[in-house]
Parts: sequence; structure tokens; C-alpha cells
Amino acid sequence: MAKIMVALALAGVCLYLLGVSGQTFSVEKIAVGAIFDQDTEEIQNVFKYAMSVHNQNISSRRLELQAFVDVINTADAFKLSRLICTQFARGVFAMLGAVNPESFDTLHSYTNTFQMPFVTPWFPEKVIPPSSGLIDHAVSMRPDYHRAIIDVIHHYGWDEIIYMYDSHDESQKPAMRQKTTS
Repeated sequence: MAKIMVALALAGVCLYLLGVSGQTFSVEKIAVGAIFDQDTEEIQNVFKYAMSVHNQNISSRRLELQAFVDVINTADAFKLSRLICTQFARGVFAMLGAVNPESFDTLHSYTNTFQMPFVTPWFPEKVIPPSSGLIDHAVSMRPDYHRAIIDVIHHYGWDEIIYMYDSHDESQKPAMRQKTTS
């Protein structure tokens, strides 16, 4: 259920970033690229549904979104790089999706270099800021909550906790353990 909510929020943020409003104007087609890892069927289905609902709402839309959806093993940096170039060649205005945390840096580098907005449900904990000093074009929908968890542990003086996480948080578990002991 959480994945569905994240996907709905992802679609909503994308629509917001593209300036969708209730005013009536001539309808323009906007190309949106979507990259999903192979194990994200629920998020893909919700994304497709949100796009369909938006495009069928003729009375209040001013933009028709044309989605270019690609599903690959995003852990393969070479395939991901080729796919990103393909998305750019399609003329997309923004990209969104869920990628493997290990390959996030590749996508992040491309989106910042070419100033292409990228909306994703999560970031890895260590995100390298753009070296150019310009705006970061990747947007995470999930706030960084690890510091808040550590603060709660310290506030209540807990010596032991049980921390439950999903597969995207698993890589953060050692970092959490290290931070709480220091």
C-alpha cells in the first residue's frame, strides 16, 4: 500500500512540476520519461493509471502527458546510460521513476548535467551534490528521516530498538547503527 501511495504522490508531483491547472487552454502534448526497475510493478501500474486518469479528464487539463515508460535492470549502469540518452532523444521535459540505489549516481549526474528534472520516491543516503554548484535537478519525494529517528532514540535514551525497514532502506541499516552508537 505504501508503494501505491508513493507512486500516486510521484505522479502528482510530476503533474505539479509541469504546471497543470484547472484553467481551460489549448491542450499541449508534453513528453514525460519514466524509468522503472524491474521489481516495481505496483509503482508502474499506479503511474500508468494516474497518467490515464489525467489524460481522460478533458474538462480540466491543459496538458496531455505522453509517457515513455522503460523498465530495465537499473543496476546495469551501461544500459541505464543508454536508456537516459534514448529518453533525452525522445524530447522529454521531465523524468520520473524508481531506480536501483546503486545506479542513482549515474542518473543523478545526467539529470544535473542536462538540467532535466527527475522525480523519484527515494534517494540513497549519500547523494553527491552537483559539482557545478548549480541547482540539483533530482527531487526525492521521501524526506530524509534517519536523523529524526536517531534524535528520537537519543531523546528517550533507548539502549536497544527494533528498526523495521523496506528493501530500499536496507542499505541504511549499517549507517543507522553507526550513528546511534556515536
